[in-house]
Amino acid sequence: MTISKRKGGAGLALLLLCAANFLDAMDVSTIGVALPAIQAELGMKATSLQWAVSAYVLGYGGFLLLGGRVADVFGHRRTFLWSLGIFAAASIAGGFVDSGPTLIAARLVKGIAAAFTAPAALALLLSVFGEGNARAKALGVFASTGATGFVLGMVLGGAATIISWRATLVMGAPVALIALAIAPFVLPADQPRTGPRPTFDWAGALTITPGLLLFVFGITHAAAAGWDTLPTWGSLFAAVVLIGLFLVVEMRHADPMVPLAIFRRAKLSHANAVAALFQGVYVGFQFIATLYYQNVFGWSAFATGFCFAFGGVCVMFLAPRFAAIGQSRGTTALMTAGVALQAASYILWISAVGHIHPVLLVALSQIPLGVGYAMTYPSVQVAALSDVEEDKSGLASGLLFASFQIGGGIVLAAASAVFAAAPGFGWDPYFAGITFVATVSVAVTLVAALGPRTSARPEDVYQAAE
Repeated sequence: MTISKRKGGAGLALLLLCAANFLDAMDVSTIGVALPAIQAELGMKATSLQWAVSAYVLGYGGFLLLGGRVADVFGHRRTFLWSLGIFAAASIAGGFVDSGPTLIAARLVKGIAAAFTAPAALALLLSVFGEGNARAKALGVFASTGATGFVLGMVLGGAATIISWRATLVMGAPVALIALAIAPFVLPADQPRTGPRPTFDWAGALTITPGLLLFVFGITHAAAAGWDTLPTWGSLFAAVVLIGLFLVVEMRHADPMVPLAIFRRAKLSHANAVAALFQGVYVGFQFIATLYYQNVFGWSAFATGFCFAFGGVCVMFLAPRFAAIGQSRGTTALMTAGVALQAASYILWISAVGHIHPVLLVALSQIPLGVGYAMTYPSVQVAALSDVEEDKSGLASGLLFASFQIGGGIVLAAASAVFAAAPGFGWDPYFAGITFVATVSVAVTLVAALGPRTSARPEDVYQAAE
């Protein structure tokens, strides 16, 4: 009997998995508003300060595929518990760092741990909930906590910085430790394999993991230092070589880390493309809008972070409902409407900035942005996992989360390049940057509209986990 059949067991399991998902997403943006305080105490140079943020994304994005495959081969619960424990330990260690390198190292370890926790948590959710409607609702709640953690990370970071910048690193540890203590009693045990354990594709892991690390490093460095620097193009070139070798290895391996046939699944591939692009556009907008609110309006870090709170509230309450709609009626139309609303928000921001009161600007732009994000985020998760077997759910989850991270880095690097180059052409950098974001968002709407049109039936979308 699965845990989903025990009264209250599934609900508590969902709470724990959502808590871990919230922490993973929250840590992407929490530390950003604390950078001035960190620089003042640790004396970090501006060129190295941004790696306090980027190190987490580097570890998260670089190890996601490995994390998803490890969860599938060695057990979802086992992987979840170990990685959550490492996340908690790295969070506590972050409170005692005394230099820039140790801070960056702590952030990198937390990112790597999150790369194993996130796909294992999503795979466990698929195992816990055996009925179509119940699983759709649970997936919606799970998606909403991840999106809410990312969107509200700046708000929580600003509040924690009032106490100390170290609180931004440590504040997730108590939640992680509580979840770690309860998880063994409520999460389903890893099922013993009846056949031989799949051989682990070490050659694939040793090519794709450094390949993704170098790729994420390259685009992150480009956002900070430009595309023409040696670390940027050198890292990207090495990444292309390693990813090419990975594809050759996967085509020849008997039990590949990433079976390339998985990319022939239309729903999964389309969802990954939309996830990468729409998340990248949002990150680019958040980056430029944050600079505008602080540099032009003169708002504090906490006030700037609070501007994105409405979007987090929308996601928290609306994402579960939109996930159920996507499960029952199909996801293509829903995600198309969601990214279209986001595009409308960016266009509204460009049209209204400088012409209306700043508070009204934030309020009017956040309404379609928050609702659109709440529609799109759970839709891509439902679509990505709708035709994936349980023994590949960790891998599919890793692919999806990697799309979010890598897409965010690519579009952010491009938006940063436009922002930096705009003054040289006599353009306002903020207007040019948001115009670029709005243009890409219109293209994302067209990509979303080209997705599969068939509505998945509950019995096809979600198979009961016995």
